[in-house]
Amino acid sequence: MSLKEPDLHAESHALANQPVRAIPIGGLTFFASLGTGILWNALYFIAESEYGFTERDSMLLAFLNGIFYTVVAVNAGRVVRLLERRLSPRSALGFILAIQALLAPLVLVPNETVLWITAITLTAFGALQWPIVQHYLASGRHGPEMRNAIGWWNASWMAATAIGLAAAGPLKQADLMKWAIPSLLPINLVALLFLAKFPAHPAHHDDAERSRHVPPTYRPLLSAARVLHPMGYLVIGALSPILPYLFNALATEPALRAPIGATWHVARLVAVIVLWQTAFWHGRAASLVAAGLLLALGFATAVAAPSEPVLIVGLTALGLGQGAIYYSAIYYGLAVGGAEVDAGGIHEALVGAGYFLGPALGLLSLSAGGGPSVFIGLVLGVLAVGFTVAVVRAGRARSQSIAAGST
Repeated sequence: MSLKEPDLHAESHALANQPVRAIPIGGLTFFASLGTGILWNALYFIAESEYGFTERDSMLLAFLNGIFYTVVAVNAGRVVRLLERRLSPRSALGFILAIQALLAPLVLVPNETVLWITAITLTAFGALQWPIVQHYLASGRHGPEMRNAIGWWNASWMAATAIGLAAAGPLKQADLMKWAIPSLLPINLVALLFLAKFPAHPAHHDDAERSRHVPPTYRPLLSAARVLHPMGYLVIGALSPILPYLFNALATEPALRAPIGATWHVARLVAVIVLWQTAFWHGRAASLVAAGLLLALGFATAVAAPSEPVLIVGLTALGLGQGAIYYSAIYYGLAVGGAEVDAGGIHEALVGAGYFLGPALGLLSLSAGGGPSVFIGLVLGVLAVGFTVAVVRAGRARSQSIAAGST
């Protein structure tokens, strides 16, 4: 009796076709997000302190960054397919991280034109980077496994961006802020170490398995989430210029401003953890509508807060809503989109849309000669329109669910 020789080629192929493991993609995401958080926090400080940017200049830079991020992200699938003629997705991601690392120190060159070019180029490469990462994250995962993966992935990048935000204060006090963006060089090199553990190509994403885990209600819910998703980033972008005015109006102690301002970060992480560990919200229009309501009412409560406790309540509601919207948007997007780069690209393009919409409203309010109250009014107006459209779209999902239940 002879023993059958093991098929090493088949075993190797099966191993290569497994979804990328948590530690490599979690580690890469953490360090790449740490770099992104530092970039967005340091860029406008450097522009103001080193080059004398006015409020209008900074808003114009933020607007153009958002535009470039959106345009590149929405075309991420086409760009990656073009690169795949010569590079694997892993190599393309490595190329992007390496280019960012090499470009980051250019902000030390004392030239305003170099600052503009470097900032926009780093932003554009970031818009390519995340759809590829999300492609690796979701490929080969379905249903609860995909939800679980998105959960710990969200927790890793949110923790990293919070650290990047927290580092801004000490760096400013030590007059080291100009070195923050060049720190992307060592940070991205560490991220590349985790990339070495990625397979050359993401795992195969089985269409039959995908269909089994994607009911018809997911498409209208995705449509609703994609309206609310940029609204969430509009609110986040609006908070930075508005919070100082709110704190001044409330005569908040300087030592309390950073902890209170970070309330929404903590609330967002709590929302992500809850959605990570539960499935009650899957396919439910009410959950998405509640998230949109929390976002809008939270922002309205925060900007009208008569005291610090009310401001904290508003920021908490805002953070819970934005976290739930983000999770829903990426889960439905990757589930319906078959984990493709295009699905991640649209998700990131909507992030960019939120980022440029905020500065666009800021520039509009400045052109009208208005102050913070005009800007707040414009943001609330856009939120009201977006929430109404999202409710209508979510209603279609509820109608489909009722119709399916009655058949």
